[in-house]
Amino acid sequence: MVLIPGDRTNEPVWIGGANDDETTADIVSWIRDDMNPGRRPALVDIRQFAPTRLNRHELEEEVERGR
Repeated sequence: MVLIPGDRTNEPVWIGGANDDETTADIVSWIRDDMNPGRRPALVDIRQFAPTRLNRHELEEEVERGR
């Protein structure tokens, strides 16, 4: 899962293994809080990962197509 902040001032957050109820609830709560980096839930931090360059490039292409 990739979360992209709406104001585009922060980098996308790549999260793996976010298919359990507790993690999903934390993600939804964090999005409602405008993805405030200072209030990032612990489960988001634990499951966050660094994507490959290819994955980052593919995301950039998708975002450009969506504009």
